[in-house]
Amino acid sequence: MNRLVETIPPSAIRALNDRKRPDAIDLGLGQPLLHPQMDPLRAALSWVEQHGCPYSPNAGFAELRTAIAQHYGYPGLESADSVCITVGSQQALYLPIKSLLDPSQDEALVITPTFPAYQKLCHLEGVRVREVALDPTTGFAPDAQAVLRAVTDKTRLIALASPCNPTGRVWPASELRALCEGLLALPSPPYLLSDEVYAELYFGEERPASPAQFYPHTLVASSLSKSCALTGLRLGWLLAPKAAMKVMWKAHQFVVSCVDTLAQRTALEIFAHPEILTKHRPHYLAQRDALAASLRKQGLSFVEPDGSFYCLIRLPEPWTQRSMDAALHIMETENVVTIPSSVFGMEGFLRVTFVAEPARIEEGVRRIRRALLGEAERAR
Repeated sequence: MNRLVETIPPSAIRALNDRKRPDAIDLGLGQPLLHPQMDPLRAALSWVEQHGCPYSPNAGFAELRTAIAQHYGYPGLESADSVCITVGSQQALYLPIKSLLDPSQDEALVITPTFPAYQKLCHLEGVRVREVALDPTTGFAPDAQAVLRAVTDKTRLIALASPCNPTGRVWPASELRALCEGLLALPSPPYLLSDEVYAELYFGEERPASPAQFYPHTLVASSLSKSCALTGLRLGWLLAPKAAMKVMWKAHQFVVSCVDTLAQRTALEIFAHPEILTKHRPHYLAQRDALAASLRKQGLSFVEPDGSFYCLIRLPEPWTQRSMDAALHIMETENVVTIPSSVFGMEGFLRVTFVAEPARIEEGVRRIRRALLGEAERAR
């Protein structure tokens, strides 16, 4: 067996999800419950009725790549030659690690806490990876200087997510500028891989800034999965400088050939009506507020999210260093699914999603408090 694959642990999030009972209150898996808007799917099917369902070019249909590039308009990334259509955002994260890093000499730096795919993809390719952890006492506030202090002459790629899973924090433009200016001052500036899969689900007045606005070595990964409730469509994209994109196109061609034609035609319809991308944002803002109200009512401390549909609940004693035990205890005694922060390489928190109906969220939070604080009170 391949030692690199064999030694990577499987997804703990999926393992917990597989253990849930049918009647559980699921605050664990990041799966939108909203239904997608059907018009783009119908239009895509109509196109297939007229044209069949052929392969697309390896990198994706040129009109879709152009539409994505022009929609975001990031400097230097405005043309189809800077876009690759991928199988969800996870393939978009994989391509730079596979194509741009030399396992014999390069390393990746991952800003944590974050979704653990970056580290596992690096391990899959034999690439050394280090982490720079944001401070939980500040609510994981973005910190450009902490990241810059962690960069070495071997750092070839830095992975950053904004809004972030699991913290829900957004990197403000000021911190991104400071980070990008610091990186540009280095003798060999690394690539900055910006995971923007939740960028349409923000709770401030303006869409979160992207490092691609300030830094010419930025790679942007995103998809339709979360913003449009199309997780099963598996349609994502990667934006990158043309010189880097050429080698990533090659890796993409060998791994998947091209992405599903029906999914690409659906995406093209969505980018022709870009208001669809943010259509669900008011819903998640209301959901965030409902969750926050329930947590405050139950006396549970949490990190208030700026975006995404995740929130971190601070664990009380005696659970602060036992997040997996806490999640299993809540699942077994209260039939509520949560995700322990140990999945994200830290202790002290549970991650919950706020995609469920408000009444289910409120009941789930009530049960979480009963499980956690009931145990804490008995420990006294």
